[in-house]
Amino acid sequence: MSAVSEIMSPKKLVWIGIESSPSALDATKVMIKNKVGAVVVAKSDKPVGIVTERDILKKVAASSKPAKDVAVKDIMSSPLVTIKAIDSIETAAAVMTKNKIKRLVVLEQDGSCAGVLSITDIARKLAKILANDYSRYSHLEALLDL
Repeated sequence: MSAVSEIMSPKKLVWIGIESSPSALDATKVMIKNKVGAVVVAKSDKPVGIVTERDILKKVAASSKPAKDVAVKDIMSSPLVTIKAIDSIETAAAVMTKNKIKRLVVLEQDGSCAGVLSITDIARKLAKILANDYSRYSHLEALLDL
């Protein structure tokens, strides 16, 4: 099957620096501006966590504080679960299942960030495979009706 780098979302990687002590509201604004469901949290240009829409919804609501008063460092998922760009989709799916997560930060061989792989990216690839198989074998349907 394909490598992670072949199917990950073509959207640009969206970062937020932890050094500036961003709030959940800041992260939300970055997500809205870039039309993404997660931002990678970085420290000195190294990924240290990820904040998703779900993190904001669950953790900010649980804190009973306004989003502007909740620090990203307090709601981000960390340590960060990552995968290499050359790893297989099967490996990525297994890592997601094991860790009960829906997104993985994808790293290049040198450790730099290549992007984010989501469960939606995997589902899109599988749907394409199924559609191709269906069209490839649909002509056999007539033979089965004999």
